[in-house]
Amino acid sequence: AIARQKTARCPVPMAAGATRPRPVASSVPEAEAPPLPELSEERKVDLAELLRAPQPDDAATVELLLNPTPDSAGAVTAMMETARAGPPRYDCFISTGVAPAFAFSAFRHRNAEGGFQYDVRLTPTESSRVGTNSFCAQLKCSADCTRYTLCDDPSNFYSYPRELGAVFVGGAGLGNRISVLVPRVLPSGAAAQFRVLRPEDGIISRFLAGQAREHIMTLSGLWTSKEGGTVELTLGGEGTAASQRRTVFRATQSSSTLSLQYSSPLSCFQAFCIALSLVHHAQHRRRPSSEPRRAYGSPRRPPPPPQEQ
Repeated sequence: AIARQKTARCPVPMAAGATRPRPVASSVPEAEAPPLPELSEERKVDLAELLRAPQPDDAATVELLLNPTPDSAGAVTAMMETARAGPPRYDCFISTGVAPAFAFSAFRHRNAEGGFQYDVRLTPTESSRVGTNSFCAQLKCSADCTRYTLCDDPSNFYSYPRELGAVFVGGAGLGNRISVLVPRVLPSGAAAQFRVLRPEDGIISRFLAGQAREHIMTLSGLWTSKEGGTVELTLGGEGTAASQRRTVFRATQSSSTLSLQYSSPLSCFQAFCIALSLVHHAQHRRRPSSEPRRAYGSPRRPPPPPQEQ
């Protein structure tokens, strides 16, 4: 398999066994977070060169898209678009200062557990390059559309299944809150590695069992599906002073497009999967019987005119 993600390793000790889960901790910033910093010119050049004509499964391209964004890079601007034809597909493009560069496509499928999963590829088609070395990461969705797990391509540099994060949207005890878990990233850029060989090894299971939390970074915010609404995620959980929190992800929705901004410690893959989770939750979550189902981004139906007496 092609070598991928040659970043430094910070192994996480394996879990001894599953324990009773606890509610996810989430918080909302008490003060308005400062704007995300501008993307550095050096990072723009790197993105433009590697994404101008990337080869599928190119190791350098995979490293750029899956590794954490460096602190010095500032904020990356991207967008996620819904395909207007064919099977359900979402495309991610990165702004490089010249023109948007294609990064990922995600294809939605049903899974054996009754939920959905998204196959994330470096090409806008699934059938053209399906083989042993064809990059395919996944976003796995729970049946109730409240939990999402970010999974690396199994044929990665480490040759074992890895989880790169998790998203909680709504659900019991969360309301309209969002909690995002990502492996801890050190100032050097080294990221914790969540090796998953058993269900209890996963990042969600470990976090809910109170294990390996020192190896997990938490992001939190509020969820909305309103036209033109903005979702912001702030780094820092409960107990973190407002002055120490910072916005690391922002998504603004308009019709079939999400405008994205993300910065360290998130990677492009993680930011894309967070955006996918928001869209999937809006489209497929279980609604009260009184709430009509509508496509994400579509205008709400106007109320019926009053009846004449």
